[in-house]
Amino acid sequence: MLEFIPLRVRDCQGLLWALLREYEGRSQLSLEGDLSALRDARFADSSMEETGGLKRQTLHPELDFLVVPVTAANVRILKPLLSRPAMLGRDGSIVHVQLAVDGTLALVACDNFHDDCTAASNAVSTELLTQLTSKGVLRGWGVA
Repeated sequence: MLEFIPLRVRDCQGLLWALLREYEGRSQLSLEGDLSALRDARFADSSMEETGGLKRQTLHPELDFLVVPVTAANVRILKPLLSRPAMLGRDGSIVHVQLAVDGTLALVACDNFHDDCTAASNAVSTELLTQLTSKGVLRGWGVA
C-alpha cells in the first residue's frame, strides 16, 4: 500500500536533482505551472497529457502541464532551465512537481514545495531521505 511521508524541504533543486539521479531511467517527472521558459526545449518522449500516476493538481485555472521521462539526455536539458532563478521553490513559476518511479508516485511537491504539500511515498527509501537530511537538502521528514 502506498504511504506518504511529509517532507520539510530546505533546497528544492537539491531534492529534485537527487531524486532524478537516483531514479534515472525508471521515472517520469511532471511539472505544472507557468512553463513558458521550457517552450523551446525538446524533451524526448515528453507529453502534455496526464498519465496513470501523474495528474494535474490545479484544474482551474488550467496551468501548463508537462510529463518528461527522466533520462540522462532530458535531465541535461532540464537542469539549466530549472536552475534559473524563480523557477522552483517559493513563488517559483513551477507550482507543482511530481515524480513517478516504475509507475508509482514517489514525490508530490505542490504549492511551490510548501511544507504542508510536499511528501515522498514509501517508494523513496528512508536511507535516501536520511542522507538528504544530513546533507541539508531536507530540514526533516516524517511527523513534524
